[in-house]
Amino acid sequence: MILKLRSLRRDEWKSITQKNTKSLKIEEEGFVGTIGLLTIEEIEKPLVVSYPKYNVTIADKGYKWLQFAPKNENWWLTVLYDDKDNLIESYFDITKSNDFEDEDNPTFIDMFLDVVFSKEREPVILDEDELKQALDEKLITKQEYEFAFFLAKSIIKGYNKNRAKYYAFIDRFYQKLRK
Repeated sequence: MILKLRSLRRDEWKSITQKNTKSLKIEEEGFVGTIGLLTIEEIEKPLVVSYPKYNVTIADKGYKWLQFAPKNENWWLTVLYDDKDNLIESYFDITKSNDFEDEDNPTFIDMFLDVVFSKEREPVILDEDELKQALDEKLITKQEYEFAFFLAKSIIKGYNKNRAKYYAFIDRFYQKLRK
Protein backbone atom coordinates (compact mmCIF):
# COMPACT_ATOMS: atom_id res chain seq x y z
CA MET A 1 0.00 0.00 0.00
CA ILE A 2 1.21 3.51 -0.82
CA LEU A 3 -0.21 6.98 -0.42
CA LYS A 4 -1.12 8.17 -3.92
CA LEU A 5 -0.55 11.58 -5.46
CA ARG A 6 -3.51 12.88 -7.45
CA SER A 7 -3.76 16.00 -9.62
CA LEU A 8 -6.48 18.39 -10.75
CA ARG A 9 -5.92 17.35 -14.36
CA ARG A 10 -5.87 13.66 -13.34
CA ASP A 11 -2.77 13.07 -15.46
CA GLU A 12 -2.13 9.93 -13.42
CA TRP A 13 -5.32 8.36 -14.75
CA LYS A 14 -4.15 6.70 -17.97
CA SER A 15 -7.56 5.29 -19.03
CA ILE A 16 -8.69 8.82 -19.94
CA THR A 17 -7.25 9.05 -23.43
CA GLN A 18 -8.59 12.51 -24.32
CA LYS A 19 -9.78 15.27 -22.01
CA ASN A 20 -10.32 18.99 -21.73
CA THR A 21 -9.43 20.90 -18.56
CA LYS A 22 -10.05 24.41 -17.28
CA SER A 23 -9.14 25.94 -13.95
CA LEU A 24 -9.80 29.08 -11.91
CA LYS A 25 -7.96 30.45 -8.92
CA ILE A 26 -10.50 31.54 -6.30
CA GLU A 27 -10.12 33.76 -3.24
CA GLU A 28 -13.46 34.40 -1.58
CA GLU A 29 -15.07 33.89 1.77
CA GLY A 30 -15.57 30.17 2.26
CA PHE A 31 -13.05 29.02 -0.35
CA VAL A 32 -9.46 29.82 -1.29
CA GLY A 33 -7.78 27.58 -3.83
CA THR A 34 -8.21 26.31 -7.37
CA ILE A 35 -11.36 24.97 -8.97
CA GLY A 36 -11.06 22.89 -12.11
CA LEU A 37 -13.37 21.28 -14.62
CA LEU A 38 -12.21 18.11 -16.33
CA THR A 39 -14.31 16.96 -19.28
CA ILE A 40 -13.71 13.39 -20.42
CA GLU A 41 -13.64 13.34 -24.23
CA GLU A 42 -12.47 9.73 -24.63
CA ILE A 43 -11.99 6.94 -22.10
CA GLU A 44 -10.93 3.32 -22.58
CA LYS A 45 -13.98 2.04 -20.69
CA PRO A 46 -16.53 3.51 -18.26
CA LEU A 47 -15.58 3.55 -14.60
CA VAL A 48 -18.29 2.08 -12.39
CA VAL A 49 -18.02 2.26 -8.61
CA SER A 50 -19.77 -0.35 -6.48
CA TYR A 51 -21.28 0.82 -3.22
CA PRO A 52 -22.94 -1.54 -0.72
CA LYS A 53 -26.46 -1.09 -2.17
CA TYR A 54 -25.91 0.29 -5.69
CA ASN A 55 -23.47 0.90 -8.55
CA VAL A 56 -22.68 4.30 -10.08
CA THR A 57 -20.90 5.18 -13.32
CA ILE A 58 -18.59 8.04 -12.40
CA ALA A 59 -16.52 8.36 -15.58
CA ASP A 60 -17.49 7.93 -19.21
CA LYS A 61 -17.35 9.86 -22.46
CA GLY A 62 -18.80 13.34 -21.92
CA TYR A 63 -18.72 13.12 -18.10
CA LYS A 64 -17.39 16.10 -16.17
CA TRP A 65 -15.52 16.34 -12.89
CA LEU A 66 -15.72 19.67 -11.07
CA GLN A 67 -12.88 19.67 -8.55
CA PHE A 68 -12.29 21.98 -5.61
CA ALA A 69 -8.68 22.06 -4.40
CA PRO A 70 -8.60 24.19 -1.22
CA LYS A 71 -5.50 25.76 0.23
CA ASN A 72 -4.68 25.01 3.86
CA GLU A 73 -7.26 22.24 4.15
CA ASN A 74 -7.11 18.44 4.26
CA TRP A 75 -9.86 17.63 1.79
CA TRP A 76 -10.44 17.74 -1.95
CA LEU A 77 -13.92 17.78 -3.45
CA THR A 78 -14.88 16.19 -6.76
CA VAL A 79 -18.41 16.76 -8.04
CA LEU A 80 -19.38 14.36 -10.82
CA TYR A 81 -21.74 15.10 -13.73
CA ASP A 82 -22.88 12.80 -16.51
CA ASP A 83 -22.85 13.56 -20.25
CA LYS A 84 -26.21 15.35 -19.95
CA ASP A 85 -24.98 17.62 -17.11
CA ASN A 86 -26.94 15.73 -14.44
CA LEU A 87 -25.29 15.79 -11.03
CA ILE A 88 -24.27 12.25 -10.09
CA GLU A 89 -22.59 12.65 -6.70
CA SER A 90 -20.09 14.57 -4.62
CA TYR A 91 -16.93 12.91 -3.42
CA PHE A 92 -14.67 14.31 -0.70
CA ASP A 93 -11.19 12.82 -0.49
CA ILE A 94 -9.58 13.28 2.91
CA THR A 95 -6.02 14.37 2.13
CA LYS A 96 -2.69 14.27 3.90
CA SER A 97 -1.80 17.50 2.09
CA ASN A 98 -2.75 19.69 -0.86
CA ASP A 99 0.13 21.16 -2.88
CA PHE A 100 -0.10 24.33 -4.99
CA GLU A 101 3.38 24.41 -6.49
CA ASP A 102 1.57 24.47 -9.87
CA GLU A 103 -1.44 26.74 -9.25
CA ASP A 104 -3.17 25.51 -12.44
CA ASN A 105 -2.72 21.84 -11.56
CA PRO A 106 -2.56 21.42 -7.78
CA THR A 107 -2.06 17.97 -6.32
CA PHE A 108 -3.03 16.09 -3.18
CA ILE A 109 -1.87 13.06 -1.28
CA ASP A 110 -4.87 10.80 -0.79
CA MET A 111 -5.36 9.37 2.72
CA PHE A 112 -7.95 6.85 1.50
CA LEU A 113 -10.92 7.95 3.64
CA ASP A 114 -13.77 9.41 1.56
CA VAL A 115 -17.17 11.00 2.09
CA VAL A 116 -19.72 10.48 -0.69
CA PHE A 117 -23.21 11.91 -1.09
CA SER A 118 -25.85 12.86 -3.61
CA LYS A 119 -29.16 14.66 -3.44
CA GLU A 120 -30.95 11.29 -3.22
CA ARG A 121 -28.76 9.56 -0.63
CA GLU A 122 -27.42 10.29 2.79
CA PRO A 123 -23.67 10.88 3.18
CA VAL A 124 -21.50 7.80 3.60
CA ILE A 125 -17.92 7.42 4.85
CA LEU A 126 -15.97 4.97 2.69
CA ASP A 127 -12.69 3.08 2.85
CA GLU A 128 -12.27 3.02 6.62
CA ASP A 129 -10.42 -0.27 6.20
CA GLU A 130 -7.86 1.32 3.88
CA LEU A 131 -7.26 4.17 6.34
CA LYS A 132 -6.72 1.60 9.11
CA GLN A 133 -4.30 -0.32 6.90
CA ALA A 134 -2.37 2.92 6.22
CA LEU A 135 -2.11 3.41 9.99
CA ASP A 136 -1.03 -0.18 10.57
CA GLU A 137 1.64 0.15 7.87
CA LYS A 138 2.81 3.43 9.44
CA LEU A 139 2.03 5.47 6.32
CA ILE A 140 0.08 7.85 8.55
CA THR A 141 0.24 8.67 12.24
CA LYS A 142 -2.41 7.94 14.86
CA GLN A 143 -3.10 11.70 14.97
CA GLU A 144 -3.66 11.81 11.17
CA TYR A 145 -5.90 8.73 11.44
CA GLU A 146 -8.09 10.33 14.11
CA PHE A 147 -8.12 13.68 12.31
CA ALA A 148 -9.31 12.00 9.08
CA PHE A 149 -12.41 10.66 10.87
CA PHE A 150 -13.00 13.97 12.63
CA LEU A 151 -12.81 15.82 9.30
CA ALA A 152 -15.09 13.32 7.51
CA LYS A 153 -17.73 13.71 10.24
CA SER A 154 -17.35 17.51 10.11
CA ILE A 155 -17.92 17.48 6.33
CA ILE A 156 -21.11 15.47 6.80
CA LYS A 157 -22.33 17.76 9.56
CA GLY A 158 -21.67 20.86 7.44
CA TYR A 159 -23.38 19.31 4.43
CA ASN A 160 -26.46 18.30 6.42
CA LYS A 161 -26.79 21.84 7.86
CA ASN A 162 -26.21 23.69 4.57
CA ARG A 163 -27.41 21.52 1.69
CA ALA A 164 -29.07 24.32 -0.27
CA LYS A 165 -26.02 26.59 0.06
CA TYR A 166 -23.73 23.73 -0.91
CA TYR A 167 -25.60 22.98 -4.14
CA ALA A 168 -25.87 26.69 -5.03
CA PHE A 169 -22.09 27.06 -4.48
CA ILE A 170 -21.07 24.12 -6.67
CA ASP A 171 -23.61 25.02 -9.36
CA ARG A 172 -22.25 28.58 -9.58
CA PHE A 173 -18.76 27.33 -10.39
CA TYR A 174 -20.00 24.54 -12.67
CA GLN A 175 -21.87 27.08 -14.77
CA LYS A 176 -18.90 29.45 -14.76
CA LEU A 177 -16.38 26.84 -15.91
CA ARG A 178 -18.67 25.29 -18.52
CA LYS A 179 -18.73 28.56 -20.49
